[in-house]
Amino acid sequence: MSMDDFMGNPVSVRISKVVHETTTACTIIFNIKSSSFTFSPGQFLMIWVSEVDEIPMSISLWEPPKVGVTVLPIGEATESLCTLQPNDWIGIRGPFGSSFTLESKRALVVGGGVGMAPLRPLIYNLRDKNAEVTVLIAAKTKQELMFFEEFSQLSDDRLRVSASTDDGSEGFEGLAPEAVKEILNDNDFDTLYTCGPELMMHNLYDIIKDSKLAFQASLERFMKCGCGICGTCALDPTGSLVCVDGPVYSRDYLSKITEFGKYQRDAMGVKKKF
Repeated sequence: MSMDDFMGNPVSVRISKVVHETTTACTIIFNIKSSSFTFSPGQFLMIWVSEVDEIPMSISLWEPPKVGVTVLPIGEATESLCTLQPNDWIGIRGPFGSSFTLESKRALVVGGGVGMAPLRPLIYNLRDKNAEVTVLIAAKTKQELMFFEEFSQLSDDRLRVSASTDDGSEGFEGLAPEAVKEILNDNDFDTLYTCGPELMMHNLYDIIKDSKLAFQASLERFMKCGCGICGTCALDPTGSLVCVDGPVYSRDYLSKITEFGKYQRDAMGVKKKF
């Protein structure tokens, strides 16, 4: 393996379009030329913003040559990304990491906030495989629901879409785990896929851990390299590297991670409780 392959084939790309998904989040779309780029739902890119930083971003759009990442401005790098316009340049490396499995025939997909980003291509892939897919999109308010209108317009007998909002402005009023309990009471699934706030995902894990339902969650941790060199994203106590072994983990492996739903480490390695 060449060093370029190991580091994720770094290239510069020109932004072709910026789509405002919610009042705060946007999707940055660019074109890739290299046929060496391959992708499975759940994987991520390292995105470099000139003179700012390089950060991991889940791929939310994969229609080669079009590729997109959905950004919520919560820090210096993401805020800088959200100010970029078409024809601006960014650097990318990847895709990196593990992916969601696509064997499900009856899937429940639960996304919280910008956690819908890696779930978007998953939903399309499952739909293309003729799986029955139920999607729950969760947010604090109706205005923050990610891709809700997009998937609602595609809804049919094999794709059911609902929402939960903390304030009740759309769909179920309350937190996503409570809405999931109601959905599980009335439906039969073989797999629950999720990404979002870790406390939400941990609560979903608690709901299904004694059932036969397969469970896959995409975790977020601070990353520097994206390819397993720096160890910044190592999980306690297994040492699993989220950038290589993750970000998608199964129920069995999550049961071994003592920090899941409890804390994560900052850039200096200091534990920060959720």
